[in-house]
Amino acid sequence: MLAEKTVGPGASYLRRLGALSGLLCGIVALLGLVLVVRQPCVENLVALLVCAGVSGAGFVLARGN
Repeated sequence: MLAEKTVGPGASYLRRLGALSGLLCGIVALLGLVLVVRQPCVENLVALLVCAGVSGAGFVLARGN
Protein backbone atom coordinates (compact mmCIF):
# COMPACT_ATOMS: atom_id res chain seq x y z
CA MET A 1 0.00 0.00 0.00
CA LEU A 2 2.82 2.41 0.83
CA ALA A 3 4.54 1.60 -2.46
CA GLU A 4 1.36 2.42 -4.39
CA LYS A 5 1.15 5.81 -2.69
CA THR A 6 4.83 6.50 -3.33
CA VAL A 7 5.35 5.40 -6.93
CA GLY A 8 1.77 4.92 -8.16
CA PRO A 9 -0.57 1.93 -8.46
CA GLY A 10 0.74 0.81 -11.86
CA ALA A 11 4.43 0.97 -10.99
CA SER A 12 6.73 -1.79 -12.13
CA TYR A 13 8.70 -3.94 -9.77
CA LEU A 14 11.88 -2.15 -10.86
CA ARG A 15 10.46 1.23 -9.80
CA ARG A 16 9.32 -0.24 -6.48
CA LEU A 17 12.76 -1.76 -5.93
CA GLY A 18 14.32 1.63 -6.70
CA ALA A 19 12.07 3.32 -4.16
CA LEU A 20 12.87 0.70 -1.52
CA SER A 21 16.62 0.88 -2.09
CA GLY A 22 16.52 4.67 -2.11
CA LEU A 23 14.66 4.75 1.17
CA LEU A 24 16.72 2.12 2.98
CA CYS A 25 20.10 3.32 1.72
CA GLY A 26 19.10 6.90 2.55
CA ILE A 27 18.42 5.91 6.14
CA VAL A 28 21.71 4.04 6.34
CA ALA A 29 23.54 7.02 4.82
CA LEU A 30 22.20 9.23 7.60
CA LEU A 31 23.44 6.73 10.16
CA GLY A 32 26.76 6.58 8.32
CA LEU A 33 27.07 10.33 8.61
CA VAL A 34 27.05 9.94 12.38
CA LEU A 35 29.79 7.31 12.05
CA VAL A 36 31.93 9.61 9.90
CA VAL A 37 31.58 12.41 12.45
CA ARG A 38 32.49 10.12 15.36
CA GLN A 39 35.28 8.20 13.59
CA PRO A 40 36.59 10.15 10.60
CA CYS A 41 38.61 7.89 8.32
CA VAL A 42 38.76 7.20 4.61
CA GLU A 43 36.94 3.86 4.80
CA ASN A 44 33.92 5.34 6.57
CA LEU A 45 33.77 8.26 4.16
CA VAL A 46 33.91 5.94 1.13
CA ALA A 47 31.16 3.75 2.59
CA LEU A 48 29.02 6.84 3.19
CA LEU A 49 29.52 8.10 -0.37
CA VAL A 50 28.72 4.69 -1.88
CA CYS A 51 25.57 4.41 0.23
CA ALA A 52 24.49 7.91 -0.75
CA GLY A 53 25.15 7.06 -4.40
CA VAL A 54 23.04 3.91 -4.26
CA SER A 55 20.29 5.88 -2.52
CA GLY A 56 20.35 8.54 -5.22
CA ALA A 57 20.31 5.92 -7.97
CA GLY A 58 17.32 4.26 -6.31
CA PHE A 59 15.40 7.50 -6.20
CA VAL A 60 16.23 8.22 -9.84
CA LEU A 61 15.06 4.73 -10.80
CA ALA A 62 11.85 5.17 -8.81
CA ARG A 63 11.08 8.48 -10.53
CA GLY A 64 11.79 7.13 -14.04
CA ASN A 65 9.05 6.39 -16.54
